Amino acid sequence: MDGLAGVRQAGTSVSNPARSFAQVDRFAVTQNAVRFAVTEMEEAMGKFSRSWALVKQSFALLRADKELMLFPILSALSCLVVTGVIAGSGTLALLPSVRAAMASGEKWNPSQSPVFMLGMFALYVANYFVIVFFNVALVGVANSRLMGGQWTFRDGLDLAWTRKFTILQWALVAATVGLILRNLEERMGLLGRIIIRFIGVAWALACYFVIPVLAFEDLTPIQAVKRSAKLFRDTWGEKVVGGLSIGLVFAVLALPGVGFWIAAMLLGGAYGMVIGLAVMILYFLALAVMSSAVQGIYNAALYRYACFKQVPQGFSPELIASAWAPKS
Repeated sequence: MDGLAGVRQAGTSVSNPARSFAQVDRFAVTQNAVRFAVTEMEEAMGKFSRSWALVKQSFALLRADKELMLFPILSALSCLVVTGVIAGSGTLALLPSVRAAMASGEKWNPSQSPVFMLGMFALYVANYFVIVFFNVALVGVANSRLMGGQWTFRDGLDLAWTRKFTILQWALVAATVGLILRNLEERMGLLGRIIIRFIGVAWALACYFVIPVLAFEDLTPIQAVKRSAKLFRDTWGEKVVGGLSIGLVFAVLALPGVGFWIAAMLLGGAYGMVIGLAVMILYFLALAVMSSAVQGIYNAALYRYACFKQVPQGFSPELIASAWAPKS
């Protein structure tokens, strides 16, 4: 019995170090995971804090010149009208083929209809044109105000009108690229979709300064993309891991609207739900207008920094310089 106990005791003494090492490894892994999570949270909070400061600096100019908000409002209204006209005309044009397919018992496939594909392309081009037109006008006025100028709403529209043919050419290019990427993403598997997403991000970064380039430089659309990519690359490097996000700030600002709707629904029942929903929608529309105007001001400020290394008055040099973080 003593010998057996000795063997058991010896076995326990031999196995304890392995168990201790396993416990130490688990503790180290947990500690590293916690440290990584804390670091990521600190970086996210720091990014949000800088983005919030940037929004406040841009909003200061917007508060001084509320006319800038007219551009995104007119852009949204124009897009609604254009979409309604094209969608209505396209529906009337497609009715005969849809009825013929239903009469023959076949399923109507829009992707196999040339009229449908042409209508979708026209919708893309028209909306791109409207959005870019008013963004060019917005950036033009914002740039003037950042430099102490006195451009008015009318001056911005005049600038966009002088660039109308270039804007139309860019709308054709952007719509073509957008449709190609969308069709490829729909037809490819998971890996292909991930690759297409990366291509889309690269395209978006290359086009980051296309709007101000179209506004202030006499270049063709392809030259504008090359110029935009060069400005971005020369300022923040070949690769970036992320940038300050105005969208993140406005996404957080949207939460009170959701909270109000939920509170109204809980306190007021059906009537509260309807009223809360109406208020939330109006609140979201106001946020969208302000977000678009602030983004235009910020884009103009970054363009001046990228071109001339000038930080407009009212903006922090540190925030502008760190707008995009180079990949280390």
